[in-house]
Amino acid sequence: MRTNSKIKEITMTLQQIEKVIKMIAYHKGFDEPDANAIENFEYMKRDFLRQLAELLKGFGVEVRVPG
Repeated sequence: MRTNSKIKEITMTLQQIEKVIKMIAYHKGFDEPDANAIENFEYMKRDFLRQLAELLKGFGVEVRVPG
């Protein structure tokens, strides 16, 4: 994969992480938060973080993803 393609994919992954974090905050903001929705978004966030960590390896950057 070319460097420009990798950078584009990293950027898109970061944007997805940002969206998921906003959705988690949104759902946590309810008087009665939907635990299932929050759990699903947390799973998505971990998945995107793993994807980001894999992409960054190509640049010699090691990232530890919790969970």
